[in-house]
Amino acid sequence: MIILSILWGIRFWLRLIREIMLSIIDVCKRCWNGDIDPVIQRIDSILTKPLSQTMLANSITYTPGTVTIDVEVPNRVLYVGVINPRKREEIIPLEPHIERWIEK
Repeated sequence: MIILSILWGIRFWLRLIREIMLSIIDVCKRCWNGDIDPVIQRIDSILTKPLSQTMLANSITYTPGTVTIDVEVPNRVLYVGVINPRKREEIIPLEPHIERWIEK
């Protein structure tokens, strides 16, 4: 069980690095093209533990082009500022990794 948790942790960090790199490229392109329409989006999360929600909020903020503005822990809601409107899955692609790593 511990080995599985370690593997999910490694997978999370590798995926976070990948998402950061892709976001850097995306933000550079949007700034160059002027394709910027900042909005605040309400994101409902499936994560129940405060630690999991904090990790998700931090991973969003670490990624260029997004910033977590507020987290309502009991309601499992995050308010995220994004450079352009996006789908929920594009804003929080790491949620399943955190769920498998910390929630279980």
